[in-house]
Amino acid sequence: MDLQKKFKKIVSGINDFKSKQNPAMSASAPFPRWLFYPLIVLISSTFDIWFVQFQIQVGMNQTLVERVQAATNFVVNAFIPDSQNHQFILNLIFVLAFFGLILAITNRFWLTFILNNLIFIVFAIADNQKLIYRNESILPSDLSQLTNPLTLVNFIGISAGKFVMLVVLAILVIVILYFLFRRFDSRIKFTKWFVRVPLFVLSALIIFSARNLYTSNTLPDRVASRLNDSPIPWDVNYDQRSNGAIYSFMRFFDNKVMNMPQGYSRAAMAKIDRKYKKVANQINANRPNYLDKQTVIYILSESFSDPLRVPGLHVNPDPIPKIRALKDRTTSGYMLSSGYGGGTANLEYQALTGLSLTNFLPTVTSPYVQVVPSSNYLPNISNNWAIKNAIHPYLPMVYDRSSVYKKFGFQKFYTLYNPKIKYQDRIDNNPYVSDRAAYQNVLWQLSKNAKPQFIQMPTMQNHLGYSNWYKNYTFDITSTLQQSNSEVDNVKTYVQGVNMTDNATEWFLQQLDRINRPITVVWYGDHLPGIYDSEMSDPNNLLPLHETDYFIYSNKASSSHNTKLEDQNNFTSPNYFQALSAEHMNVKVSPFLAMLTELRQQLPASSNALAKSGSDIWQTDNRKNIYLDDQGQQLQNNQFSPAQRSLLRDYRMIQYDIVKGRHYIKNDGFLNNPK
Repeated sequence: MDLQKKFKKIVSGINDFKSKQNPAMSASAPFPRWLFYPLIVLISSTFDIWFVQFQIQVGMNQTLVERVQAATNFVVNAFIPDSQNHQFILNLIFVLAFFGLILAITNRFWLTFILNNLIFIVFAIADNQKLIYRNESILPSDLSQLTNPLTLVNFIGISAGKFVMLVVLAILVIVILYFLFRRFDSRIKFTKWFVRVPLFVLSALIIFSARNLYTSNTLPDRVASRLNDSPIPWDVNYDQRSNGAIYSFMRFFDNKVMNMPQGYSRAAMAKIDRKYKKVANQINANRPNYLDKQTVIYILSESFSDPLRVPGLHVNPDPIPKIRALKDRTTSGYMLSSGYGGGTANLEYQALTGLSLTNFLPTVTSPYVQVVPSSNYLPNISNNWAIKNAIHPYLPMVYDRSSVYKKFGFQKFYTLYNPKIKYQDRIDNNPYVSDRAAYQNVLWQLSKNAKPQFIQMPTMQNHLGYSNWYKNYTFDITSTLQQSNSEVDNVKTYVQGVNMTDNATEWFLQQLDRINRPITVVWYGDHLPGIYDSEMSDPNNLLPLHETDYFIYSNKASSSHNTKLEDQNNFTSPNYFQALSAEHMNVKVSPFLAMLTELRQQLPASSNALAKSGSDIWQTDNRKNIYLDDQGQQLQNNQFSPAQRSLLRDYRMIQYDIVKGRHYIKNDGFLNNPK
């Protein structure tokens, strides 16, 4: 009780703000009212920033002491004379802005104190968990997942019941803390409206300024530069550790997706149109087939990659012998992925649209969330068919697919929700629908209509989690690197899963061979699973850890059955799948696919793959785009030939016209395949 009396004495001079009898400064208080509250805010805000920086040190192979030191240095360095690291202040500005905004709305200091701290504690934990499970920092685009928070907690293995209990507990803690604070400080309304209104406006303006933090020469950009902001948008993990996670997160609200290419105009687009119509005519002269007469299935195999290609990892026997044998006799190779451990929808977007993330600004981390919602023109491969449906053996709201697929023109989207997929079998304790069941849903869809159609399906069986799901393990796995126990368990479970995918895929293709109409499958792994922590610690491993497998297979009823393109490149990227599969099926192409065909020959694979500090592989230029030749060797941007540069300029011009421009090519047939 003595402590309580002392605390009451401290705040006794500031308790009755409304009372006219109370002077501006109480003699009984050791310091004035105007200093007490700001000091509380400053201390709590500093802790919020420190706690966030501490949480994002995961994956850096640091001890607890080193994580504490890294977070502490981030705060302390801002106040060292001659320091070039004042990013703490940038983070503090936004934390204070959120505090001011909540205070202006609620007019309750201690409620604001609790809510503001809770926001950043939850943010820190969420960032930590996403880094652990997907090796990706949290971004504004992830906010779209909040429409169904159970989806997020399921990804990290928390049951719905536990999540609800945590929410209820959090609410109880907030209520209890609020009334405890009120016990010591009885003021209800904190200040007057003439203070709240300016506070609200100022705080809102600061928060809204985040939309211009990547725009050169704006006031927010100039202020950030003076405080040593050094944006690293191509590596968000490193950006958050260097510039502060809170500030980095806010900066990604700058939703500009592309800069207008120099020379963009109606005349320039008409010139490109004429150029590639000629190329398309030359290609089509020797191609007898038509795309809309085929059934095409795009299958994104979640997290599929060849474990034998992981540096330092040894698996015995071969876990994917059937897919490996298939790749030997059909069009196949390796795909350069833009993600590691996550980013599935980014690969989908590129495969479906033929557009590349390399042409976007580095701040575009999720086209499904940042580009598609504001677009009214969304050409994609499904436009070639009257019948086009999507299947995903999971929840429709992940990556906002339900909205995206609808805007893409898909007629139905079958998931675990309505309309429901027919087959939902799981394997042992794996929480996700098996690949064999996913394939059964494709066959079910094919049986419903015999006409040519397009089907899009991302699978789920090998999604992250890998928590000793299976009853039997049949592979001997060793590594030349020192692996943690959790890493060993994850790799063991993952390898067993891809072996099941290997068997299911062979079975699926056998079923397609029994169907008496031409069907072609474009099958690819989206990214490697985020479980190779030891391997990722070596910068020299970054390139192979961004390479997955793909193949294109046509069933026995197709004239392209057993086709393996002789001149194909070993490496590709998902934006080329439309052009590559058109070549495989020997179908006529649009001027757009003709352009992609030429570009693929000149620059076989490209990606804005997540850069990692310390690796020369990723230091190409300020854009941090990666280009590979047909053997997987990096091409240096400053050594591109005139033909390569010309193709890239044309490609960027077309992509800008589609995404942000005036859609000059919309009605001139540039994107229409012959019928």
